Amino acid sequence: MDWIDNLWNKLKNRINNLSLKKALILYIIISIGIIGLLIALTQKACNEWASAIMSKYYEGYKLGVIDEAQTYVKIFDYSNFNKADRTQLEIAYFIQTWSTVIYSLAGIIGVSYLYYNNKLKEPIRLLSEAADEVGRYNLDIEICYEKGDEMGRLCRAFDSMRRQLIANNQKMWDMMEEQKRINAAFAHDLRTPLTVLRGYADLLSKYIPEGKISEEKLLSTVKLMSDHIGRLEIYSNTMKQINSLDELAVSKRPVEGRYFIEKLREASNIIKGDKKITIELITGEPEELQGISLDEEIFMEVFDNLLSNALRYAEGRIEIILLLSDDKDKLILSVADDGKGFSDTDLRMATKAYYTDGKGKDSNHFGIGLYISKLLCEKHGGCLTLENGLNKGAVVTAEFKVG
Repeated sequence: MDWIDNLWNKLKNRINNLSLKKALILYIIISIGIIGLLIALTQKACNEWASAIMSKYYEGYKLGVIDEAQTYVKIFDYSNFNKADRTQLEIAYFIQTWSTVIYSLAGIIGVSYLYYNNKLKEPIRLLSEAADEVGRYNLDIEICYEKGDEMGRLCRAFDSMRRQLIANNQKMWDMMEEQKRINAAFAHDLRTPLTVLRGYADLLSKYIPEGKISEEKLLSTVKLMSDHIGRLEIYSNTMKQINSLDELAVSKRPVEGRYFIEKLREASNIIKGDKKITIELITGEPEELQGISLDEEIFMEVFDNLLSNALRYAEGRIEIILLLSDDKDKLILSVADDGKGFSDTDLRMATKAYYTDGKGKDSNHFGIGLYISKLLCEKHGGCLTLENGLNKGAVVTAEFKVG
């Protein structure tokens, strides 16, 4: 009888997917049909019961007048009508009279019960439990109610709202993390210019009173300090305007080759401070860099980060190489130290935000220097690569697309 089961399942699914209004009408129609059938059967049974009782006292027909017309009527002898038969007859007439009311009330109650259980009870329970869980900030619940009626659509809409809440919470969390990265990047990148400015200030305060600094050197130092102050102003204004590091704009300007190399040399000495480490800056001819288009603020952020990172691990020597690619469309900065180099984990994770291996000489760092450098290189049309040297130490290479 598989065909009967299939037919029943199809009919059941069609009823389950009816709208609430159509389902209620269907329940009422079915109820009316059942009630009508029960009333008819009850009336028939009561009539037969009463006829069976009355047949005991039947004596035949005689000619009589009904509605001014002569006809034959049944004659009953009630002289021997006993109490038991009278009681049964009264019961039959009572049932016959009140069966319509009784069945109607039972039908209303039955329809209400079945309609609530089949169409409302389960979705209301699911929605109530889901609302309680959401009120407790638990969004991992899932509402499964597959019927195609209004309650099914309501459950699916609630589940869609739950997923949207999860997405909104994730978006808010990402925004908070992004703001955290911006704040950390801002604090991180302020350190080097401030260190440079402090070094210049110490230099001037030490040698100016003693008259050991020439006017040319003094003017050069003041210009470098002014450049770093301008860099701080540009950086702070930029950080106020952007909502994420991805929105950082690249502004390329022509570079003055000789002065650019001198600025790198001076910054290297200041960043190194009193550490007993030799820094060798290897560059091509200044004329090769003359006039190339570069965002110096972005380049200096990457330069400061790579050099500061190398100083944390170097044992005695750092080599900085600055040159143009063969096709002159990229400026390549390579910083190599003679430390222990990168581990396999470092090579995979060092450019991730807040990653630190805890092995550097200076543990007071944010772990975002290489992450910021990678992002800035990519913003400038280049890339950042990490590798170990042939003999010893780590090598970090930054590329910048130039005009």
